[in-house]
Amino acid sequence: MIDVILETGEDRRQMVKNAVDRLGDDFIEKIKSTVTILIKPNLVHHEYQLASTHVDAVRGVLDAVRTHTRAKIYIGDASYHGTNAAFRHFGYTHLPNEYENVELVDLNDDAWVDGFSVKQDGSQNLIRRSKIAKEADVKIVLSPMKLHRDTSVSLGLKNWTIGTWVVPSRISATGRVWARWPWLHEEGAWAHHRSIVELWRQLPADVSIIDGVLAMEGDGPTNGSAVRMGLVLAGRDAIAVDAVASSLMGVDPSDVGHLAMAAEEGLGSIDLSRIDVPPMEMAYRSRQFVRPPMFEDRLLEWKEGKR
Repeated sequence: MIDVILETGEDRRQMVKNAVDRLGDDFIEKIKSTVTILIKPNLVHHEYQLASTHVDAVRGVLDAVRTHTRAKIYIGDASYHGTNAAFRHFGYTHLPNEYENVELVDLNDDAWVDGFSVKQDGSQNLIRRSKIAKEADVKIVLSPMKLHRDTSVSLGLKNWTIGTWVVPSRISATGRVWARWPWLHEEGAWAHHRSIVELWRQLPADVSIIDGVLAMEGDGPTNGSAVRMGLVLAGRDAIAVDAVASSLMGVDPSDVGHLAMAAEEGLGSIDLSRIDVPPMEMAYRSRQFVRPPMFEDRLLEWKEGKR
């Protein structure tokens, strides 16, 4: 069985700490011997807290990790609308004063290593990935729980892969942005999901944590509405963690292209019968989230395959 931890309550910071504490002795031993750690939040938009990882969730991870190590901890993202603005607006700038040896990093400005996304014909498109994300000894992805108008869900896999992708900035109608959509949306649904899987395969995270204290339904990833779920998920199999989160939002994980592809290729499991998560809590906490516009029309477009 694959363990996915499910913590319930209202104190986000304590729930996240409890979830990390429950990840097991092997993870604790790895933390004790590590030199560098990257905590990767989702800071997609500096104006919308619901769309972004709450700073108290990061504090929960830091509280747990600092019990076992004095290692260097980076907190970084390559935000679409600007990481440093999100750090300021959401209170992240307090963290280096609260915790020893913590550094905030804008991965948009990071050095890079080679990677590739996938085109609609299945060929590779060379891209750049964050060097810090590549070289950190322990990689923790910390994501809000939300639906997504293009990829059905926005959880650990999508947060990690897109937010460790280094691209040049451009000027849009809303100001300066760091856009990955020319390599994703314009290649079609299959290539979009395929790219998430390939980016994960090239550079996976060690632990995935989903903050569902307040989740987002409706027009995600930035314009949806809050749903009070009162839970935090965590696990070493990020595909399984995403599968549980998807199910809790009323989305079959086998319908989510990147999760189905990743599971088929043995990168993780979306089979809930093989995932050890409390069944009574799953039944009680599950909701049918309001879908983004055109959600049902787009949900299975990825099954059309290569063009």
